[in-house]
Amino acid sequence: MLTKKPWRLGTRAKLLMRGLRYSCILPYASIDGWLTVDEAITLFELAKNLEEEAPRALEIGSWQGKSTVCIAQGLRDKPGAQLTCIDPFDASGDDESKDAYDGRKDDLGGPLRRAFEDNLKGADVRDLIDVCVGFSHDHVEHVNESLDLLFLDGDHSYDAIRRDFEDWSPKVKPGGYLAMHDVVHPVHEGPRRVVDELIKNDPTWTEQRYVDSMFVARKALS
Repeated sequence: MLTKKPWRLGTRAKLLMRGLRYSCILPYASIDGWLTVDEAITLFELAKNLEEEAPRALEIGSWQGKSTVCIAQGLRDKPGAQLTCIDPFDASGDDESKDAYDGRKDDLGGPLRRAFEDNLKGADVRDLIDVCVGFSHDHVEHVNESLDLLFLDGDHSYDAIRRDFEDWSPKVKPGGYLAMHDVVHPVHEGPRRVVDELIKNDPTWTEQRYVDSMFVARKALS
């Protein structure tokens, strides 16, 4: 006798059930990576609701562009908008992630950077994106613009994510947003410790909330 497998909605169906306005981020569902539907929608909405003309967003840790597409589509209709992506594109990272990255990189059949670029072109967002190859601390002195949105999803070890937060969060302008991935996670404790130790009780960061594994906060206006 055959045992029926439980029926589950696919990612695309879940996304479309949230509204046709999210059809523009459907390509994210086909890109390898770790981002839930609600996290994808949140990144899109954060970027979409930025009121500044020529808004600037920055993403640390891009992998193959799953979150990149969501942020870029949110910026799509804003004149002069730009998303800067920083990643070494060598599948390096914290010890907990290394095996997963190595296995998935081997399945690509080519360079990680090429897969990233192909995914951006497939989602028609390449024109919005400035790619910086390397580690985040190598680029911090070269980014002088204030940021409307900062997404931290790079090395999740405590020292690395703390350095990313301390290097880059001062560049977020008042009223701008910080999003940090994998804060609620059974393996990665670095992002959670940074939130608990440096952000939760800091009045600089308001409107704090969690969306699945992701933490979101807004920098106070004064």
